[in-house]
Order: sequence, then structure tokens, then C-alpha cells
Amino acid sequence: MIASIRLSLLLLCLVPISVSAQIKRVNSPSPKLVVAIVIDQLRYDYLERFDAHYVAATKTSGGFKRLIEQGALLTNAHYSYMNTYTAPGHCTIFTGVVPAKSGIVGNEWIDRNTGRVVYCVDDTTVFSVGIEAQSRAGRMSPRNAFVEMVTDKFKAASPKSKVIGIALKDRGAILPAGKNADGAFWFDAASGNWISSSYYFPNGKLPKWLQAFNERKLPESYLGKTWDRLLPANTYTMPDTVEGESNLLGESLPVFPHRIVDISTLNDPRVRRLKRFEGIAPTPFGNELTIEVAKAAIEGEALGQRGVTDILTISFSSPDYCGHAFGPDSQEQMDMIVRLDRQLDEFFQYLDKKIGFENCLIALSADHGVSPLPELMQPDGRRGERLYKANVLDSLRKMVEVRYPSVIENIENDEVVLNHALMQERGYVVSEVERFVGECARSLRGVIGYITRTELEKGSLDPTGRMAKNSFHPTRSGDVKLLLKPYSFLPLPKPVQHMAQPTITTQKSPYSFVAKACVKVSLQALRL
Repeated sequence: MIASIRLSLLLLCLVPISVSAQIKRVNSPSPKLVVAIVIDQLRYDYLERFDAHYVAATKTSGGFKRLIEQGALLTNAHYSYMNTYTAPGHCTIFTGVVPAKSGIVGNEWIDRNTGRVVYCVDDTTVFSVGIEAQSRAGRMSPRNAFVEMVTDKFKAASPKSKVIGIALKDRGAILPAGKNADGAFWFDAASGNWISSSYYFPNGKLPKWLQAFNERKLPESYLGKTWDRLLPANTYTMPDTVEGESNLLGESLPVFPHRIVDISTLNDPRVRRLKRFEGIAPTPFGNELTIEVAKAAIEGEALGQRGVTDILTISFSSPDYCGHAFGPDSQEQMDMIVRLDRQLDEFFQYLDKKIGFENCLIALSADHGVSPLPELMQPDGRRGERLYKANVLDSLRKMVEVRYPSVIENIENDEVVLNHALMQERGYVVSEVERFVGECARSLRGVIGYITRTELEKGSLDPTGRMAKNSFHPTRSGDVKLLLKPYSFLPLPKPVQHMAQPTITTQKSPYSFVAKACVKVSLQALRL
């Protein structure tokens, strides 16, 4: 049935690089449905910290424990590159290559030829499907990736198979589904619809099953709902609020219970740019909504029920939004993950009844981890720093101006972008400018080093340098990579897409709490 590609290739590409494990292979029929799950910002230690609260594994039940005890758990999986954002993480999982080769070096980057900030899946040649055609929310595609995904290889080898990608985030749906998918669908927080783009649907129409799903207006039912702790309060080891946590919109304190507000009802000029349903994403209801549309896709596309192997990719975005708001050690994130375990249990039971769990291959991974809140590191002398982009730019420009006026253009992905045309016009030696900028940056609080473009292009790098090189692309990366001390980061200057609160911690760094990934495959993954 499948000529040049085997499902073992899919499994290999679902596992982040630098994995040390031995998997025994036995003969078995190909699965009817491959469900490739990515949990955005799932730190490996969550499996151990919250283990006592996960659903027990049996032959017919269990979430995380069902995969761990009845499948394979890869415990030493690390990303070998530095820019561990959502887009590079998803792209690496589904291609097996580092950002330097895929071109997806961040969630966004500065195009060195135009100077324009480019969003990872932005595509102005397509139009939105499921909402107003010119809305930016759906003008997305995987074209910015230089490589094909494993789903593309699979689709080429088995044209009758279907590939569907689903996530709240557009990049979490598009990059796993790939360039030849039958559809990628993501959530539009303005309308409450699940949408796509004309890249996948040139006729401008969503599949009938998704139109019907949108007509249910399920997101409306979440507005006004309360998110409270699932477990007794004394089960949560951290205080309900600590220094550095963020409030959800409409709240005065970052404490349970949280209420999902209708953004359109807030009489606050600061939130006018936000979207009506943005309050759903950082709560467990975002995962619930994602599973509901995944079920609708299975029903509507008859996935796993057509005599061929189909692929469904699901990225759970809500843990990332929650972690950015409250941090990985918060009661909210613990509650998010414990609830997700139960949601996975329910979803697996649905698969068992619909397709037969023994006929499914389940692979689960994470695109990155996350740093603790900088403020929480203070007691043991390891407090991190928040280095706000505008402040860093202003300080750097003032210091560099005395020798090389106007050479600094911007900072993106912790990389200082220099004006090469200006340097050439003035006859500056580029490597000398890079090093001077780096030395100036090292004098800033929280910056402990730097790596220049010249060094990355020459090679002969230490392990940290090799991680930086694996995130480097000549036309999409900056010129001086800033190395921050542990637990420090450059916060986003504004809320990111779908996000109803500011970023108070982040995931981009070479440190193990960010680069170590959780990788699990079900028992069926051993039967390829």
C-alpha cells in the first residue's frame, strides 16, 4: 500500500533529534490512524511532578500513564538548537531537521533582504477561509518552510491517505500538517470560528463538517465560565499567586477561580485590539475545544475508517498560553496538565470505541519547555532578568553609536540585526562591528555572552555555539546572538496571537529546562 515510505519513518520524525533509545520492532499490520500529538510547552518534569494525579492506566483507560506504561517513553530527548519556540519545535518534530535547514528559525524573523518582520506561516498570496477573505487570521500557509514535512512524504507515498492538522494556533496546525495536507484548521479568536486558508481550500469553502461545527458556536458557551481547581487546594504545592504572575483579562489578581470574559464587553481602551474569544486559550477549555474539533474531523473525514492509514496531527496550545501567563510552577499550570491528562483519557476512549485503540498509533511530544519565573530564582541567588527589547535596543544603540553610528537596526529572537548596506558603504569591517556590538551587549545586566554571524559561518564552535548555529539561517537570522544568563529573557513587547495576557516567562534558551522534550509513543508505535 505504501511504496517508498514506511510508518517507521513517521515515528522517527515525530521524535526530536538527539534521542537515545532502543525500540524493539515486531511485525504487525499498519495502523488505521496515526494521531501525532504535540503539547505546546510540556516540560518533561511534569510527567514526574504530577504523576500521582494522573488517571491510572488500564487496558481501556488512562492518559499520560497509558502511553508511558503500555508504550515507550524516551527520557533523554533534547532539542539541539537554541531558538526553541513553537514554530521551530513543531517544524523539527515533523521534519527531523534543525531550523538552520528548515528555515523556520523562530515564530517570526526579520527578512534580511527586505528588513520586514515575517511571521512563520504568513502568506499574502492566499486568503482566509471560514471568515472574511481578506482577514489576516487565515492568510497563512507552510510555504515559508524550505523542507517537506514527514506528512508530505507520507501523502506522496500514499495519495489515498488523508492528513489533517488541528490546533488553536495557526502554526501549530499548519507546520505538522505540511504542504500537501487535506486540511489544516486553527481557531480565530475574533469570530470564534475554526478557519483555514485558500492554500488548502482554493474554492474558499470549509469542509461541510467544519461548517456544521462552527454553526454550533461552541466557543460562545465558554464565555462567562469559571475555571477553578480540579483537585483540593492543599494538593497544589505552590502558592496561588507569586511575584511575576500575570492576570487574565478582566481580573485584578492571578488567583483561582478564573472567569473567562467576553473581551468585547470590557470597557478598557487597552484591550480594544484584542479579540472576543481570546480568554479561552490560556484555560483548559482551549484543550477541550481542540479535542471537540478533532473528533469532528475524525467523523467528518472518516479518518481511520477507509481502509488506508490516515494521519491526524493535534497540537494543544493552551498549556503554552497558561505557562506564559502563570509560569511552570503555578497552580494554574499544574491544573492545566492534570486536566489535560483526563482529557486525553477521554479522547483515547473515544478512539477505542470509534476505531479501536489497537488500530491507532499515538505519538506524543513537546515543542519546547519553559523557564521558571525569573522572580522565583531570587532566594537561592539565581534570579533571572527581564531584558525588555526597547530598553536593550536603546542602551545598545547609545553605546555603539560612539564608534559605529546607526548600524543597529533591530533585535529579533535575541539576535541583534545590523545594517549591512550601511556598513559596506562606510567601509566597516563587519566582524569588528559584530564583536564591538557583542562586547557592548555583554555589559548589560542579564547578558553573559554573545556569538557573532562571522563565528557561526566559520564553524569551530563549542556546544553552545553549535546550538546557535543550528538555529541560524543566513537570510533569516541576525548578526550578534545574545546569550542570556539562566532564567533571563527578552519578554515579548506585546501579547502574542490569541493570547489574553502578557508573557511573563519564555522558552527560548539552550538550558535543559527548555531544551529537554517529552516524547512518548503508544504500544502500537512498536508494531511498525
